[in-house]
Amino acid sequence: MGALSLTALSACGGGADEGLPLRLEISHALAGQPLKLGQETALPTSEHLSVDHLRYYLSNFRLHGIDGRWSAAAHSDADARGYFLVDESQPTSKLFDIAGFGKGEYDGIEFVIGVDAARNSAGVQGGALDPAQGMFWTWNTGYIFFKLEGHSPESSARNQIVEYHIGGSREPTPARTVVLPLGVKPVKLDPKLVATVHLQGELATLF
Repeated sequence: MGALSLTALSACGGGADEGLPLRLEISHALAGQPLKLGQETALPTSEHLSVDHLRYYLSNFRLHGIDGRWSAAAHSDADARGYFLVDESQPTSKLFDIAGFGKGEYDGIEFVIGVDAARNSAGVQGGALDPAQGMFWTWNTGYIFFKLEGHSPESSARNQIVEYHIGGSREPTPARTVVLPLGVKPVKLDPKLVATVHLQGELATLF
């Protein structure tokens, strides 16, 4: 599966919250340029692509402490807590707090692009996992983990359409686990601070 590659850019502090959240801010690029929906861009392959829709799930967040231990984000089998649907057309979906981490300093982050097997086969759910979000297969079992739709003059499909719908319940799972360093300095989580990590996804890696 071609997966969205996310690279940590920086981390900073600010705000206050007793839940020890990590704030995640996401941006996307295409061939080194900030992604603009509907704008045609030349790819390194000499092809061209206009992205019209970009949506994907992030879940199962963990932070790696400088002491070598992992701290997992809040998670519940009863709701969609810990599952986030990122939508390029919705700026608020690209800035969110991940709750439940322990106090300490962290030098790495781990997360899944997609939905884990347990929730992928759990049937109709709510919140970010509600089928009404348009990320649940109508002809197959499970969720669409990653959806990119657009147009390319090099596409042989009708109306020059380009579609990447990645997901489903077949094994091995198409969900991908990403592990990234958190920059030069560790990120400190403290009840008096809300740490922010900036991640950028380069869509050209799909091609």
